[in-house]
Amino acid sequence: MAKPIVRTRTGAKVTLTLELTNLGSWGPDCKIDQVYKQALDQAVGRLGRLFQGQSDIRIVGRPVVQAISTDVEVKS
Repeated sequence: MAKPIVRTRTGAKVTLTLELTNLGSWGPDCKIDQVYKQALDQAVGRLGRLFQGQSDIRIVGRPVVQAISTDVEVKS
């Protein structure tokens, strides 16, 4: 008995984790929730411009935003 021949079509999906930096800077009087919101908006906007017109690319998963603070002056 001959083995049946099966024709297949194969696709692929790749999920990547990206890290975006240099999304802005905020002064000492800026509230932390504003930093998180604006940083996330900047990241989504940057990716949107990068992949403009690509309908088969989307953001999956929950974004993780980290605020990085630096002392700019020391008060006694």
